[in-house]
Amino acid sequence: MQHKNSKWPDIISRKMEKYREMMFEAEKYIWAHPQTGFKEWIAHEYLKQKYSVLGFIPIEAGNIPGFYFDIDTGREGPATAVIAELDSIILAAHPASDPETGAVHACGHNCQSAALLGVAAVLNDPEILQELCGKIRIMAVPAEELIELGDRSAMKEAGILKSISGKTEFMRRGFFDGVDLAMMIHTDTGSKHNLRIAPGTNGIIAKKVTYYGSKNKSGAYPANGVNALSAMNVATTAINALREIFPEECLIRNASVLTEGGTTPQYLPGKVVIESNVRACEYKVLKDINEKINRAYTAGALAVGAEVEIDDLEMYLPEKDCDCPDFQKVAYEVGCDLFGEENVTFDRSRVIRNRGGSDMGNVGAVMPVIQPFTMGITGVGHAVDCQVTYPEYAVFDPAVVQASIACVLLENNGQRAKKIVEDYKPLFPSIAEYLAEMDQICALKRPLTYDGNNAVLSAK
Repeated sequence: MQHKNSKWPDIISRKMEKYREMMFEAEKYIWAHPQTGFKEWIAHEYLKQKYSVLGFIPIEAGNIPGFYFDIDTGREGPATAVIAELDSIILAAHPASDPETGAVHACGHNCQSAALLGVAAVLNDPEILQELCGKIRIMAVPAEELIELGDRSAMKEAGILKSISGKTEFMRRGFFDGVDLAMMIHTDTGSKHNLRIAPGTNGIIAKKVTYYGSKNKSGAYPANGVNALSAMNVATTAINALREIFPEECLIRNASVLTEGGTTPQYLPGKVVIESNVRACEYKVLKDINEKINRAYTAGALAVGAEVEIDDLEMYLPEKDCDCPDFQKVAYEVGCDLFGEENVTFDRSRVIRNRGGSDMGNVGAVMPVIQPFTMGITGVGHAVDCQVTYPEYAVFDPAVVQASIACVLLENNGQRAKKIVEDYKPLFPSIAEYLAEMDQICALKRPLTYDGNNAVLSAK
């Protein structure tokens, strides 16, 4: 008989059965009503109603979807956040996508939101709460997927947002104030009970670059104009020349798309817009590479005499779960108790292999975080064949795992949570200092100044 690390997984599993159908119904409903970041009002209203039936009063973000509430044990202790994401991706080719918007939950966030209902319901049980201390903050957060940059930029300009990622925006609104550590579970491909604990994910900087030239006739008077598209072409060549200096171990990536490139070949393109992202698995490397790429974008403008605006819209910091080994160990113990050691994959290395990114890394900049994976999807995440085929693994399992982890963290006067927090060395000592650094990095830059004769006055 396998030795049990804790009593909680068995207790939570039994109590979670009461909420199984509620969670499965929620997963199907949210799957059928996908909406992208900061537009997830259908899921917001649906979940708010479900939580109200359970006796909770969510504190809403107001002008954007999302909310949180606390389950308070009534005893002093650490505050643990359990997070689910609300948004979908856009993948019009997916058979389940919204025919008008192309939105589809081929990302598994519908499973997270459904599982969180069960987590909240079970952890509010008086028999459980009487053995715990501190608080559990339940958080339904919008806009993890880093898409629709134009729409989100417009929301920033309108004063609705200060950040274009949901978790960072929640940090700015004070929703993470008082939280000591945070967790969530992502859904992965597989058809069995399984928990996968990984070192972390890549970091990302999302960018919008705009070149301004002059819209002279390309056939008749090109000598009097500046071709903004040529500036982009020079920049692309410069960026490609940088690739040989990218450290191989840092998972550096750069990809871009042209979203505006002129309207007719009869005129020189007077305005060109590029959406781009830069990725790396180390924070300092990510900043350094981004500065070099910005230099290349500036060089493209300088070469042809164009104006350039570089808007670093958002940074997703590398998520370093491996910096929280005791937190990972709690998840491992819970997984072993629930599924057996043979069904728990624990990569104990510090080598990040996940090329994707998450704004959970932004939360990890100031507190311990983990984001393990459970199974339940067939096909490939973010692809046209992605389906939630096994809700038992995609919804029920993560609900039990997260509720069990919360109990292990907060029992015995919160000893394990306190040790995790005490041992953690965050990149930034406070949310305020983290946000101040992001304000410097994520800003609109105009690196070139010309005089009236198109001569360079300054280049930054």
